[in-house]
Amino acid sequence: MFVSDILTQKGVRVFTIAPEAGLPDAIDMLTTRRIGSVLVIDANGNIAGIISERDVVRAISNQGAAAMSLCVAEAMTTEVVVCDPDDSIDQVMAVMTSGRFRHLPVVRHGELYGLVSIGDVVKARLEDAHHEAEALKAYIVAS
Repeated sequence: MFVSDILTQKGVRVFTIAPEAGLPDAIDMLTTRRIGSVLVIDANGNIAGIISERDVVRAISNQGAAAMSLCVAEAMTTEVVVCDPDDSIDQVMAVMTSGRFRHLPVVRHGELYGLVSIGDVVKARLEDAHHEAEALKAYIVAS
């Protein structure tokens, strides 16, 4: 199974925010949309960073109540790792595990294609395992 298969099932919609937006705006988006991260896109349409729940907690831990006056650019993760739609689920799972992050933008030829979460990847892997088990059962019964 590949990242493109996940995106076919879940869709390619990605929530974005500008780097100059206020941190409270990002928090509101995370809460309202019930998502774990928002991709930060600059004025040229390029990925400038990603702001996750973890980034928000870190900002509050470091700044206290003053974190609410920060802009997204001051709290976001700037080193964004991306994947390709043709990457396998196992590749993406390994990248997410080693990098210790839960959200991965999907980029093809420099263009944003979607975003996958660790939940999406685990769900796809479980579906793969279920289909494998069913195929093995059918093979054993047919033998």
